[in-house]
Amino acid sequence: MTMFVSALVFGANAQQNRVLISKHDGNVHTSSNTKSAQPAINNIEKAIPLWSNSFNDANDWVFTNTSAPTSYDWVITTNQGDIPNAAPSLQPFMSTSANDGFALINSDGQPGNVDGNGAIVAELTNAVPIDLTGYNNVILRFQHSYRWWQDTRGVRISGNGGATWTDFDITSLAGGVSASGYPNDQNSENPVYEVINISAVAGGSNNVLVQFYYNDNDIWAWYWTVDYVEILEQPLDDIQILSSWFAGANNGGIEYGKTPINHIDNSYLVGSEIFNFGVNDQTNIGLNADYTAFSYNATSPSLLSNATVLLESTQTPALSVGVYNGVYTAVSAAETGGAEFGNNVYERNFEITDDMYAIDGIGINPASTEDLATIGTASFLDAEDGLVIAALYNIKATDLISGIRVMLDASTVAGGDIYGSILDTSLFWANDVSSPLFSTVPGVVTAQDITNGYVDLWFSSEITLAPGAYYAAVDLYSNAGSSDIVIVDDQTVAQPSQASAIYISGDQSYTNGTAVGIRLLTGDQWGIGLVEETLAGISVYPNPSTGIVNISNDMNAANTITVHDLSGRVVLTKTADQATTIDLSAVGTGVYTVTVANELGSIVERVVIK
Repeated sequence: MTMFVSALVFGANAQQNRVLISKHDGNVHTSSNTKSAQPAINNIEKAIPLWSNSFNDANDWVFTNTSAPTSYDWVITTNQGDIPNAAPSLQPFMSTSANDGFALINSDGQPGNVDGNGAIVAELTNAVPIDLTGYNNVILRFQHSYRWWQDTRGVRISGNGGATWTDFDITSLAGGVSASGYPNDQNSENPVYEVINISAVAGGSNNVLVQFYYNDNDIWAWYWTVDYVEILEQPLDDIQILSSWFAGANNGGIEYGKTPINHIDNSYLVGSEIFNFGVNDQTNIGLNADYTAFSYNATSPSLLSNATVLLESTQTPALSVGVYNGVYTAVSAAETGGAEFGNNVYERNFEITDDMYAIDGIGINPASTEDLATIGTASFLDAEDGLVIAALYNIKATDLISGIRVMLDASTVAGGDIYGSILDTSLFWANDVSSPLFSTVPGVVTAQDITNGYVDLWFSSEITLAPGAYYAAVDLYSNAGSSDIVIVDDQTVAQPSQASAIYISGDQSYTNGTAVGIRLLTGDQWGIGLVEETLAGISVYPNPSTGIVNISNDMNAANTITVHDLSGRVVLTKTADQATTIDLSAVGTGVYTVTVANELGSIVERVVIK
């Protein structure tokens, strides 16, 4: 008999519901608005190891399959190249013992695999039963990563040597053990530390089997890697903080890493999600959130075993410019401190600034929880040129905006073009990214920008934003992939679905649900008006002009010429290797900015057409 039961599971980040698009589109997803779960993934301090296996010996495992028409088993390998190139964030597999072996099942790599040509159904079972006599409260923990595409994956436990099994689905057509159910995250974390309470099935048994099962459901699916499997004794008393937050009550759940002083919210939600990992129910749960300048407390009378509680309060702290380092501490009547208390403590930082608005916390995140990934022109198929990535900002008071800062990963290649803009949120979700409210002067990513870790895109003059929600967006062009633009994506704090977003040219807009590194440079103190001249040997004349503008070029480089009106609208673009002219007689009289850019830098001149 097979039983289907629920289980306790948590991973390295909040579980997110991601939109299913097609098997080989990239990391396109949406996420839920919940604040649930960012635990200290490797911090089960009180659990005592009883058994473990790191896949360093294939003889420890039994391989079975009913794959048809082609027999296909799990493999144990040390070769990271055996893993499909599903997403940059999944390469290489980052389990703690990957170097001595890991288990892999690979639907994507099956020769000739297509939808409807037969299912891959395979199991991997420990060869020698595990003796848990005397240990009634036990948990299973293992490290894994995967990319799903309509495939089922999970673990079975038998307490009687395989006579009966209990299934714990991780992804399946019927729903997984994670709260969000199938399809869970299309790309998992790397690795996920999966934790399942198996006491009811295996506690006290001397004949325990663990089986990893996989079924691609006759679909050309992706893969699953598994490593370092453990059975641990569940502690009697152990509460843990899974996540903590400091979020503006009127910001739709978004937590900003940096907030300008004139855009702070009227009130803030301060709280934590606390989980009882122990065998015993807990009483007198207390939470203290201490930011030195202010602190708050919340309580709950009880917390059942294997359950969670959200302790939260609405507060109105007096905030001034500076960095705030918060320490959240959870206690219960049975657990008030001691050597094994680290997972009762959670750090959460934010900054109040004069002139920078950032959804990301890059540079101020606590080292204990920081989780940085990347997103860019290589993240999605057919998105090398024209990929739009955006971050949502809540403007609280009318303000001037000088520019947009893009946080670059070191893997960026110089030479790509970036166009910044401010977009109306409703138009973005109507798949209209071609009608910006404002546009920056275009930028070309230089080697110095990559060294700096960011590129700044300036408006030709400061723009004014009224109160409301806006997307700060960048349109990326990588020259058909030869100049890849890679943006740092901060996944440290679980964000609501629309906190960041993407638009794939020729496809549609998608929510992204992370704190992507796209910032607003607020106020007029940035000294903009024209981009600093960085190119020698280029000149733009005459000025004023009746329409014909000459551009000299003493450099042996191809230049992109872009003309904007003062609203930021592009009125002319041109590419030229040598000296050239542009004709602005048809655009009307007025003031325009002429940008000449190449891989070495850019120059911007304001030209008056009479």
